[in-house]
Amino acid sequence: MTKAIDHWKWSEMSYAEWRNTVDQKLKDVYLISLDDAGVDDEYLTPHWKSKQAPYDFVEWYTLKYDLEPKSAFGL
Repeated sequence: MTKAIDHWKWSEMSYAEWRNTVDQKLKDVYLISLDDAGVDDEYLTPHWKSKQAPYDFVEWYTLKYDLEPKSAFGL
């Protein structure tokens, strides 16, 4: 049995795993990917290096750009 990772707090993870978690959360809640949002590795890397939790990054990013979750549209 593997231990579940809480993506709301920082835990040691590779950049690829962190990026994939961010991308998946954006897709699940906002129906966009990092590519759709135009977010590249140069933009993401400082957030990962500063040990910002993946879901905290998504929350910050979506508030910064005033993105609405899919639930706001009844999806």
